[in-house]
Amino acid sequence: MTKKILPIILVALVCLSCFFSCKKTPKSNADQTLAYFPVQLGKYVTYAVDSIVYVGDTSCRQYETRTQLKYSIDDTFRDSKNRLSYIMNVFSRPQEASKWVAVRVILLTPYTLIQTTTTLPPNTPITGLLYSQDGAQYEKMVFPIIQGQTWAGNRYVQVADSTLMYLKNWNYKYQDFHHSFNNGYVNYDNTVSVLEDDESVNYPQLDSAVTAYRIYAKEVYAYQVGMVYKEFTHWTYHPYNAKCVNGYTVIMRAMDHN
Repeated sequence: MTKKILPIILVALVCLSCFFSCKKTPKSNADQTLAYFPVQLGKYVTYAVDSIVYVGDTSCRQYETRTQLKYSIDDTFRDSKNRLSYIMNVFSRPQEASKWVAVRVILLTPYTLIQTTTTLPPNTPITGLLYSQDGAQYEKMVFPIIQGQTWAGNRYVQVADSTLMYLKNWNYKYQDFHHSFNNGYVNYDNTVSVLEDDESVNYPQLDSAVTAYRIYAKEVYAYQVGMVYKEFTHWTYHPYNAKCVNGYTVIMRAMDHN
């Protein structure tokens, strides 16, 4: 009796093995690079912020400050085009033991783009991330992320405004995709850098008789974290005014996140 049952059991085991081995694993079509800027309720990142303000009078003074900022995605809404958007509140405090104070609201809107690159397979979905702050709208990132990809990140900024003219014609570019990055506080194994702009015209230290300016903007994003480093410099120099540069430098380094 046992000899008759044994072959039946073996056949059953073989059939089950074939069923599970041949069963197809569903493949996800989701763009994994979206995780370099996670847009989800409850997500937060805190930063150490070092700022230098260059006073453009005859004193050539520089003021350095150190604060902390917290960026927290706290709510959603539908914009005028019925796109799901997210409210990211920004809080500030002078030091770690101090109380957070709300200082700014940023609006995040993921949206679908028309495919304009030939480096992607046909019908690949492309999305962008609109980032609205202080009345200006930027296209911070485009997805999927591709090394060397460029885009006009400030194309929605009203550069006719004299205070925003320096943002005109910036050409954002992805660099160092999948590289590690140490921001001075934390080492992140998987990041991508966005070089937004890098311009230099003359140097007052070399020739104080000519107009000069400097613009440098770079952000680094870590996988499943978001922005972990930001460096932004903008100053101008006019010899017919004062013999000093006028502007600022801000460096943000992520310290904590969820």
